[in-house]
Amino acid sequence: MEAYVYLRIRPGTMAPVLTALATKSNVRRAIAVVGGWDILVHVDGADFAALASSVLSEIHHIDGVERTMTAPVVPPDRVGIGGWGAPAAPAIIGDACYVHIKAEAGASAGVAERLGEIADVSGVAVLGGDYDLVACVAHPWEVASGVILERIHSLPGVVATSTLVSIVYEEPEEDRDQFSTWT
Repeated sequence: MEAYVYLRIRPGTMAPVLTALATKSNVRRAIAVVGGWDILVHVDGADFAALASSVLSEIHHIDGVERTMTAPVVPPDRVGIGGWGAPAAPAIIGDACYVHIKAEAGASAGVAERLGEIADVSGVAVLGGDYDLVACVAHPWEVASGVILERIHSLPGVVATSTLVSIVYEEPEEDRDQFSTWT
């Protein structure tokens, strides 16, 4: 069982939260994102109860985490899109866009299949939660925005989208010797 967990964190805690997430056994990958959330986390577990327990007992207790939202991945065969050629769930990578899609009632399977046919979409998952699907456009925002506007928004059954842009986060270096430039 897989899920995506969205984290809102306190300002200034990005590096320690990402470091703590890397030590959690059920966390596949976590990355900093720009948008409505601060960090996107891909987790797995034996079943939904194990996932929920992991989020509640491990992720919620990380210092700096203020709020979470968990979106379980619906197995593709549950919505009729299984077998060879079914889209893979989006991997969490840097410098990519995660497009969250609200679909018309009953349209999630068709939208997922059409998303899987778009060459620029590297992964698709049907979700439980606020959005019906998530698709990864594995390009920087400057390229991905065109794919989102021209290819994804125009798909039949798409009602609305919201995008998180992943970034490769590096802790800023401090100027420890602030007086060295004085003469």
